[in-house]
Amino acid sequence: MPKWSYENDIAYDEIDISKIQDNDFLFNLLAIASFIEITSDIYAVNLSDYYKDCDEAVAWLNDVWELEEVQHGKALRRYVNQVWPNFNWQRSYDIFLKSYLPLCSVESFQPTQAKEMLARMIVETGTSTFYHALEEYSKDLKEPVLGRLAYLINKDEVNHYGYFDHYFKYYNKHEKNGRSDIVKVIINRLKEANDEDVKLGFYAVHEHINSNQSQKEAFDLFHESISEYAKKYYPYNMAIKMMLHPLDLNSMVASTVTPILKQAMRILGV
Repeated sequence: MPKWSYENDIAYDEIDISKIQDNDFLFNLLAIASFIEITSDIYAVNLSDYYKDCDEAVAWLNDVWELEEVQHGKALRRYVNQVWPNFNWQRSYDIFLKSYLPLCSVESFQPTQAKEMLARMIVETGTSTFYHALEEYSKDLKEPVLGRLAYLINKDEVNHYGYFDHYFKYYNKHEKNGRSDIVKVIINRLKEANDEDVKLGFYAVHEHINSNQSQKEAFDLFHESISEYAKKYYPYNMAIKMMLHPLDLNSMVASTVTPILKQAMRILGV
């Protein structure tokens, strides 16, 4: 069961709406995140089937991971509805889901169980650092309700990373993937994180907005805003530490490559 309740532990009525209701960037960010998070139940079904040989993994996926991920989506949806009540969340989500479902297939998984657990670690790296950045952003916005929500979700995501790490090691005892194999999975998973889900979410949000801009033009501007946001708030060191962890590097090597990777990520706009 989730460690906190989106209904009882977030004071939505205390949101200072006047501070953020005109913040289109934040609106897009939260609406898109709510779409992706609340659809985690589909991934949970596929993952449970992929790991049906391990009752412990399946129990955790069904009883913890799925419930917590879906709760993140519900919490973000409620926040969005509280601040932007005129936004028809369900209508936009239905549009998003129609386009997103084809991406949620077992065929998109890594070819082995250890490698898929490793790929999930990279996904959790992305989500935990996203919410860490959102928590920092909320401080500049002076919006503590958002800050608390981002903090609680971030804690969950870091915990999920730890569990996927545990099961990666469990399966890798048999598969014996070496560092070169691990690096290939990390690189391939990062390449797959090509903003496709974010783009689909953005298009769904803006499907019914009358604008002189095309959806592509609007998304390109939003993407530029994300890049500027990341430069200020994204926890690069945290992300690099989490990505390097499966390689089991000694501290000297890790400290040497961290600044190189940090600069590369910034140049690439990650």
